[in-house]
Amino acid sequence: MAMTAVLFFAQIWWSIVARFFPKTPFNPQYLVQSLPEAPPLPTSWAGRLPVPGRVEGNDIFFWLFESEIPVYDDNLIVWLNGGPGCSSLAGLLGGNGPISFIGNSTAVERNPYSWTQLGNVLYVDQPVGAGFSTASYPYPVRNNEMVVADFVAWLDGFLTQFPHLTSKKVHLMGESYAGIYIPYFADALLKSKNVSRSLDIRSLSLGDGSWGNAAAMSSVGIGAYMQSQAKMLKIPRDILNAFAAADQVCGFDEVLAQATNFPPHGKITIPGNPENFNYRRRRRRDMNNVVDSTCSISPKTVGDIDRSIFNSSCYGPCAVYSTAMDYMDTASSAGSGIPCFDVYDIHHDCSAVPTMSLMTAFFSRPDVQDALHVNGSGTYSTCNSTILSILLGAPSVVPPAYSILPDLVTEHNIYLHIYNGEWDMLLNHVGTELAIQNMTWRGAQGFSTAPRRPFFPDNPMPDWSLSGHPGETGELGKVAGYWGQERGVSYHLFNGAGHSVFANKPREMFAYVRDVVVGEKEVGGVEDEGHS
Repeated sequence: MAMTAVLFFAQIWWSIVARFFPKTPFNPQYLVQSLPEAPPLPTSWAGRLPVPGRVEGNDIFFWLFESEIPVYDDNLIVWLNGGPGCSSLAGLLGGNGPISFIGNSTAVERNPYSWTQLGNVLYVDQPVGAGFSTASYPYPVRNNEMVVADFVAWLDGFLTQFPHLTSKKVHLMGESYAGIYIPYFADALLKSKNVSRSLDIRSLSLGDGSWGNAAAMSSVGIGAYMQSQAKMLKIPRDILNAFAAADQVCGFDEVLAQATNFPPHGKITIPGNPENFNYRRRRRRDMNNVVDSTCSISPKTVGDIDRSIFNSSCYGPCAVYSTAMDYMDTASSAGSGIPCFDVYDIHHDCSAVPTMSLMTAFFSRPDVQDALHVNGSGTYSTCNSTILSILLGAPSVVPPAYSILPDLVTEHNIYLHIYNGEWDMLLNHVGTELAIQNMTWRGAQGFSTAPRRPFFPDNPMPDWSLSGHPGETGELGKVAGYWGQERGVSYHLFNGAGHSVFANKPREMFAYVRDVVVGEKEVGGVEDEGHS
């Protein structure tokens, strides 16, 4: 409460100073004067900049906000949505930016939990063609290597336009497929010989991200996740038993058992190549398979589930993940499962209008596009299906958990923050926790102690060495989730949140960014031994 009051009065004071003693703006051609029918915004700049080395028409859109409170001005938070191919403005209007939608309308209001209070915040629509960014035809980016090269080249050009940012502490943050983007971007930026080489990258934050072994983060853990959420998912016992039996046959239960050892007893091997997984959320089927009677995409019974997991021509062997998704969709449509089943948030409210639909309407307005210097863009699309199909159809990306993330933490002393929402079924926390336990950094594998310490809405890293073992409630408030931290890596599991944690828990995520990310807070206790 005290910290919130300090931030509130500091913001008022800084607004008064900025009003009567305005700074000379950088790049006035990109300055956003105001947003139609919106409350006053922090000083911001928006527009498109070309990707150096690409043919004309390959431009990346950005929206940069100045820190609202000077004590946090030395931070630069770079936010990236995933997809691949989705606009990062989904984060801005979804809960972490200075404005948010009012209910189910396209009217906007100031967000009291905006991360612009905690640093300069840069939203980037990438790769080319995502959101307000443009791309040449045919689509020029064919794989992850090209995505990385474009981002690094573009960022160099961006920093020549905004050179004051080169001295900031950089915090790369994102969700979903940004679990691939961010580690690869950080690795490439550290190796760059241009302007970006001098950046002070302090932390990476991966929310509900696809940064680990794809099968481990999907097939292996989905059965256990369904068991843990069976009541909410409305799954009958015989169906749960069918998935549990499949986990035994496929060896997934043994894998998960190994992940419950703290510390792990050795490398955890993912059996075979279940579903031949890359990072697709759903395998694409050709028409021959669709008409094949053995390819059932609407399992209803135990027999249907067994055939889909073991004998279906739709998927590869041990297709537990894809079968689970098909079953949930089928049950929802038939009225026997969750109404309006949403794999991103199993607690989805049927009455809520998806933020993506509101964004399409809002950013398609000509007056909004004029304000952001992208006039004439036409109908705005939150996600680009061409990018999705091309990048997910490209050769599988080597998971950054294998070498890139360990190297960034171990050799470059960059903090790694991993978080998940408990109601995200797409990239659920069971798979995330398995991936953490199978990753090696700073000379040891996984966590040595289970990351099960409670945290609270305004205190994401309570220090047990000072406060003892707080219970479910108390002066810190109701438990917001569970966490752990060791050797420069932290993990937070947020209760009551889906795939986009900040959308469900803006207050908790604000505290998380304030204390964990830009605050770089460390606490005492056995979990932190060995951190340097």
